[in-house]
Amino acid sequence: MTTATDDRIASAKIALHGISKEFVYKGRTLPVLESVDFYAQEGEVVSVIGPSGCGKSTLLNIIAGLEEPSGGTLWLNGVEARRPLGQVGYMHQKDLLLPWRTVLDNTLLGLEVQGIAKVKARSRALELMERFGLKGFEREYPYALSGGMRQRAAFLRAVLTGKDVLLLDEPFGALDALTRAQMQEWLLELWSAFRKTIVLVTHDVEEALFLSDRVYLFSARPGRVRLMLAVDLPRPRTHLVVTQEPFITYKAQLLAALGKESTGVQEEPWR
Repeated sequence: MTTATDDRIASAKIALHGISKEFVYKGRTLPVLESVDFYAQEGEVVSVIGPSGCGKSTLLNIIAGLEEPSGGTLWLNGVEARRPLGQVGYMHQKDLLLPWRTVLDNTLLGLEVQGIAKVKARSRALELMERFGLKGFEREYPYALSGGMRQRAAFLRAVLTGKDVLLLDEPFGALDALTRAQMQEWLLELWSAFRKTIVLVTHDVEEALFLSDRVYLFSARPGRVRLMLAVDLPRPRTHLVVTQEPFITYKAQLLAALGKESTGVQEEPWR
């Protein structure tokens, strides 16, 4: 007899069931994630929010295969993923562009790792430069770019890997408010064009709601799913939606729940 959990795992692009993670730090075993159930369907944007130190980035590292869970199971495309490394694209908060490489050469890194011929890789990247707002800057070095342009270059690098799943760890966290809003709308335009499955970690409740189909709220450490909120807002979206119902009600619900979880959080050298 199948259960709802079994059906969800089979149909999801990403599914985690009972995921836990512990770290040993200064002789102590510290739980970071505890019994996390999480899923993202194909083509969805799903956000994770929660207090600092609750394991949000650790969750992304587990999906990416950079960390092994202490317990629980990860599935990708309905198949248990024992070695998920290399199966998803990953964009960190910092753009991590190499200062000695041009914008074009930075975007090619993932393709080079995959062994794609340089001529073919360059052709793929150049085809997308205009769509990513980088046309005319292909031969510039990172120091010459604005923060938003650097993030576009990092995102293009992730898209060029060809992976169906993209993990974004606070990609706009370092940007000013105006640039951040512009980048959010730009990201939705690209999502509409490429229809990748996106898992986004953010501290910004408004950003999570604006971008997502669903939002997971994690508790204080050890991170558990306290709330999973379906975001029933029409697409395409512009920032006008943040001033209207039901966005305002969603935001109040998440802020109230987040406020309860943020009390008494102790920082540790991971998130």
